Amino acid sequence: MIYSSRGVQRLADTLNLIAGWSLVGMTALTCADVILRLFRRPILGTYEIVGFLGAVVAGFAMAHTTVKRGHVAVEVLVSRFSPRVQKIIYLITHLLSIVLFALISWECIRYGNDFRTSGEVSLTLRVPFYPVLYGIAFSAMTVCLVLLVDFWKVIKGGAQPWYQWEE
Repeated sequence: MIYSSRGVQRLADTLNLIAGWSLVGMTALTCADVILRLFRRPILGTYEIVGFLGAVVAGFAMAHTTVKRGHVAVEVLVSRFSPRVQKIIYLITHLLSIVLFALISWECIRYGNDFRTSGEVSLTLRVPFYPVLYGIAFSAMTVCLVLLVDFWKVIKGGAQPWYQWEE
């Protein structure tokens, strides 16, 4: 299980790297477009490209955020319970999260397939939408893997629900 844990963490880190470079690309493209607009030479399709890159940034950073426990957690009420009850609540919320992200992935694939078969593309650059949706679906499935590894570690007793992912 430790090897799959490392593999999932590496996958999440790789997706996060792609998200980071997409953010750099968004920033560079926006700055270049603003500067070129001063000379009446805007970059064609900037709005579309920034939209696609924004979807990549948001989608691909999810797994890394889950690994690093960077999401918002409200523990005021749960921290008052016994460790056993906390663990049960933690496992239930993880199961629900796995189902949620599996459904997000499934719907993104379905939606992407609809876009692919209909030939739906962006207005200005004519870039197809479906690869971005497939990427978000892949990222959501990676979040499912991260949650499954975390769930398994807590079930096996190798980690507490509040532990850090680092080994």
